[in-house]
Amino acid sequence: MRLNHRTLDLSLICDGHWDVVFNQLGLGFWELSLPTCTLRSSTSFKKIFGYPADRVLTYETILGLILPEDLDRVQDDIELTVSNEQGIFHSVYRIRRPDGEIRWLRADAIMSQPDGESLKLVGTTLDITDMKK
Repeated sequence: MRLNHRTLDLSLICDGHWDVVFNQLGLGFWELSLPTCTLRSSTSFKKIFGYPADRVLTYETILGLILPEDLDRVQDDIELTVSNEQGIFHSVYRIRRPDGEIRWLRADAIMSQPDGESLKLVGTTLDITDMKK
């Protein structure tokens, strides 16, 4: 067998594998670019929030789903993490999905800034509704 010495971009394959893992765990993965507020998310993240896999979600859309009673606390937790007053973002809150269903979520994240990249908040979200009952 002869190997092709071209550089291959395996990110699409790897991303696909991660989606399978996250879907099996029911864990949503996301990253938020802080300078631009651009949100990247896994299909399992979109499913948790009640959206199809092909939907592009924005940070504003996600904030709009958080119940008003929880929104200020979530935003405070994000600000404390970004300002380094809190080492890890951890928040439990409720959302109202587009179909009207209210779900309890737990989100955890850390700050990340790989070489040459912008500052990001990288984390996971888990639906904990069944644990709250």
